Order: sequence, then structure tokens, then C-alpha cells
Amino acid sequence: MSKKTIRQHILKQMKHLSSEQKKLADQWLFNELIEHELYQKATKIGIVLSMPHEVNTDPMIQHMLEDDKQVFVPSMNYKNKTMDFQQLTDLSIVDYDEKGIRYITEDTQIYNNLDLVIVPGVAFNEEGYRIGYGGGYFDRYLNTYDVQNISLIYDIQLCDNIPIESHDFRVEHLIIAKT
Repeated sequence: MSKKTIRQHILKQMKHLSSEQKKLADQWLFNELIEHELYQKATKIGIVLSMPHEVNTDPMIQHMLEDDKQVFVPSMNYKNKTMDFQQLTDLSIVDYDEKGIRYITEDTQIYNNLDLVIVPGVAFNEEGYRIGYGGGYFDRYLNTYDVQNISLIYDIQLCDNIPIESHDFRVEHLIIAKT
């Protein structure tokens, strides 16, 4: 199967999770993350502003801010196909861009040498190779910066036959919620 076919199949499954299944899985992933040694040691954390079908990161971000962590979220330059991490100080300064992706509306610090990055994705194999949304932003970032990384995923996102290419980056730690 092609990456595109796998992506479509997994996204469909993610969008069809019941709200109760998703809520329970998201809460379990939240608890696992904040208890994780890498989270405990990190002071500067990169994490995405989630979309409705993804693991809900808003409660995690709020907890990180209350836990005196510095939170950074992707800031995309679609024209140059680049991504930097921009500091998020409050969830109230977030809006949607032209692609429906949430972003920070204020001019805050850009910082890429993070302690920990929570890596998003659509499909993952057991070894940590992933299929994202097709832009290559996180693979380029992770191949540039030496940063500890974790992915928080649902069990329905596991896929054995992910095609692996030379530029693909393997996520170090998978935390997998049963749905």
C-alpha cells in the first residue's frame, strides 16, 4: 500500500472513533505523558495544536503551562516548506490559518533546540516509523535537531506495512492508547 492509501485509511478510522472512546484514550495518554521521565526532565517542549480527530493536546498544553514548562508549537511556512517552533504562552492566542491548522496569532519567541518534542502522525509501525500528513515538516526538523521525542497514538494508528524512505525519522518512544 502507498503512504497516501495508508494515510486515508487510518484518518478515516480516527475520525470514526466514538467521542467516549476518544475521550478515554486522550485522558490515558495525557496521564502517561505527564508521568513519563522525558516529560518530567524537560523544560522546553514542542507539541502540536491538535485537530479534532487527533489526540487532544489542549489539556496537555494547559498542564504544561501550569507546570512551568515552556511550550512551543509548530509555526509553518508553507511557501518554503519549513517549520519552526514558536512559544505558546496561552491558548487564547490561537486561531486557524488558511489550511485549517491552528497557529499562534502573536509574535512570540522562535526556539528549535527543545528538550522534548511530541511528534504527531497518522500511521506508525512498532519501530516508530511514521506517516504524517505528507509535508515532511517533522522529518526535516527531527533530522536537523537532536531532540528527545515521543508520539502519543491510538492503537488504530498502528500499521505493519509502512513504506520507509531514507529521509524518514524514527520516533524514539511510542505511547499507545487502546481504543
